[in-house]
Amino acid sequence: MPVDMLSEWEGYELLEDYDIPVPAHRVVTSAAEAVEAASAIGYPVVMKVVSPDIVHKSDARGVVTCIEDDAGVHEAFEAINDSVRRRSPGARIDGVVVEQQLPQGLELLIGGKSDPSFGKVLTFGIGGRMVELLRDVSIRVLPLSRAELTEMVREIQGYSLIEGFRGEEARDEDTLVSILERACRLFLDHDEIVEFDINPLILYEHGACAVDARFLNDGGVAAGAFARRLGRMPVDTGLFYPESIALVGASSNPNKIGYALFRNLLSFDGTVYPVNPNATELLGRKVFPALEDLPEPADMVIIAVPAHLVPGVMEQAGAATAKLAVIVSAGFRETGEDGARLEDEVIEVARSHGIRIIGPNCLGIMIPHRALNATFDPTSPRPGHIGFISQSKAVITTVVDWSLAEDIGLSAVISVGNQADLEFEDFMKFAAEDPNTKTVILYVEEIKNGRRFLEFAREISGRIPTVAIKSGSSRRGRKAAASHTGSLAGSFEVYSAAFRQAGVMQAHSLREAFDVAGLLASEGYPRGNRAVIVTSAGGFAVLSSDYAEENGIDLIELSAEVMEQLNTILPEAWSHENPLDMVGDAGVDRFAKVFDVLTHHQDGWDIAFVVSVPSVTLDPTHLAKEIIRFSMHTEKMVVGCLLGGGEYARRHTHAAHCPRPQFF
Repeated sequence: MPVDMLSEWEGYELLEDYDIPVPAHRVVTSAAEAVEAASAIGYPVVMKVVSPDIVHKSDARGVVTCIEDDAGVHEAFEAINDSVRRRSPGARIDGVVVEQQLPQGLELLIGGKSDPSFGKVLTFGIGGRMVELLRDVSIRVLPLSRAELTEMVREIQGYSLIEGFRGEEARDEDTLVSILERACRLFLDHDEIVEFDINPLILYEHGACAVDARFLNDGGVAAGAFARRLGRMPVDTGLFYPESIALVGASSNPNKIGYALFRNLLSFDGTVYPVNPNATELLGRKVFPALEDLPEPADMVIIAVPAHLVPGVMEQAGAATAKLAVIVSAGFRETGEDGARLEDEVIEVARSHGIRIIGPNCLGIMIPHRALNATFDPTSPRPGHIGFISQSKAVITTVVDWSLAEDIGLSAVISVGNQADLEFEDFMKFAAEDPNTKTVILYVEEIKNGRRFLEFAREISGRIPTVAIKSGSSRRGRKAAASHTGSLAGSFEVYSAAFRQAGVMQAHSLREAFDVAGLLASEGYPRGNRAVIVTSAGGFAVLSSDYAEENGIDLIELSAEVMEQLNTILPEAWSHENPLDMVGDAGVDRFAKVFDVLTHHQDGWDIAFVVSVPSVTLDPTHLAKEIIRFSMHTEKMVVGCLLGGGEYARRHTHAAHCPRPQFF
C-alpha cells in the first residue's frame, strides 16, 4: 500500500495539537528567507532539509547545527541542497526548515508502529544518532495506562540518566510520562498514521522538547484492516472432549494419512467411525459411506481428503450437526491466492452451520488422558500435565518423540495449522480449563489477532503458567526499516513485548521451555523473588549468586534465628551466609537438616534452590527423595539442581510427582 511521510512542519503542527512542545521553526525555500527566519527565531539555529524522499536526514548530510549568524545560515542553505542532491539524487527537496537550537539535554526516542498482529505499538528509549546502535528501548502494545508508561521509562538501561547519574540533577520524569501519554493519544486518534518517530525528544531538569518528528501515513487502510479482525467469540472448550469421532478420508492404504489417522484413533476411549464411500471395512471396523449414514452424530469430524473436496465434506458435517472439525488436509491459504479462496469458502460453510474448525493444514490434536491421538504422528505421548500448542507440525512430532525419551508427560498436544477459525487464544482457554493441564507451552510463528490474544492471555496466564517460544528472532530477511522505530520494533521484538504484557514467559529453546513448564507444573508460580540457595559446592555457590543477580533474584539475608539454628547443625567452616555452602563433605543428612530449618522459617523466602554435585559422601537418589519431602512440606517453590551426568544421572530415581531435577 502507498505510504506518505508528513512534512517537517506538518509533524510539528500535529505535535502542537497534542501539547507536545516543539522548537520555534519556519520552513523556507531560499537562502534569503532562511536568513530572515533565523533572525526572527534568534541564534543559534539548526537547519534541516525537508524532503518526503529522505528518511534519515543526517545520512544525506541534510542537517547543519550550531549556526550563529546570517552568513552561516546562507552557507548552510547552499550546503544542505548540494549535499542532498549529491547523496540522494532524485530526491524531492521541498525546502529547508530553520528552527531554534535548543540547549543540550538527554536525547530520547518516542516512536510508534502499526504491527500486523497487535495493532499500534509504542517504543521508548535512548534516542539521538546512536539509537540503533545502543537499542536501549522498551516496547508495549497500546493502549497503556500512565502506570504502564512509567514502567516503560524505568525499565530501560539508561533510566539512571533520567533519575540523575553520578551527581547530575534528575530530569523531568513527570513531564516525560505526560508527553508519552499525549503521544499515545495522538497515535490512537489517527488511524492513518502507521509509524512515527520523535527523535530526539530532549529532556531537561524542567520540561522537554521534541526536536525532530517523522510521521508515516497510509490513509487508514492498515488500521481499518486490523479493526475488522476484532470481536470473535471464544470456543466452547467442551468441544475438545468428544465421545464420538468420525474420520472422513479413512484409508486402507498404509501410505496415506487416512490410514495413519485411523490406526491412531483405535486406542481412543470413545467411539470412532471411519468414513469412505469406496470401502466397507478397515482394520476390522465397519466403514460408512458418508456422515449421514452414521448411527449417531459425531462430536468431532476429522477431515483428511484433498483440499477441493473439503467444502463439500463441511456441508455434510453441518447437515450431520457436527460441532468441531479437525481439517488435516493441506492446500489452503499456505499455497497462495487460490488456496486462500478455498479456505474462505470452507470458513463460510462452517459459520453457516455453527461448526468450529481446527486447521486446516494441521497435524491434528492429542489428548493423552483420553488415549486420543487424532493426528498422523505414529507416536503418542505419555499422559502428563503440560499442554503443548504449536504452529509447526514438525516441531510437534519432534517434541512428542523427545518427550518419551525424557519421560515428560503431556496433557494435550494441539496443531493450530492455518488458524482459519480457532486460534492460539482459543486453545489456551481450553488448556486453562482442562483439569489435567497445569502449564502450557506455545510454539508461535504468527498470532493473527494480537489484541484478542493479549486479552485472553492476560486472564489465562494468571490462572495457568504459560511459556512461549517465538520463531523468527534473527534479523536475516528483514526489509529495510522506514524509521528508527521500524528498525527497533521488529516483529520479534513486538511479540516479546506482548508476551511480557500478557504475563507469558518467553523461552528461547524447546529445552528451556519444557524445563520451565515442568517446574511450574510441579510447583506453580513462585510467590516472590526472595531466594535461598543450599549447596555443598563452593564454586557453584558463587555462580549461583551471579545468576541470581543477573535475573533479578533476591538472595535473602539470613535472620539471626536461622543463623543460630544453622550454626548448631553445620560445621564451623560453612559459609555463614546465603548461598548456604555446607562444605564439600556434606551428606544427605546435612541437606535434610537444613531443609528442616528452612521449612520451619518458610515465611522468610519464596524459592529454594538445591544445588549438588557428584560426591562420594552423597547418594543422589537419597537426596532426590529429601528434595521431594522438602517440597511437599512447604508452600514455596523448590528447585532441585543435581549437576553432572553419567553415573550420577543413572543413579538418580525420578518420582513423577516431584520437581524434576536438572542434569548439566
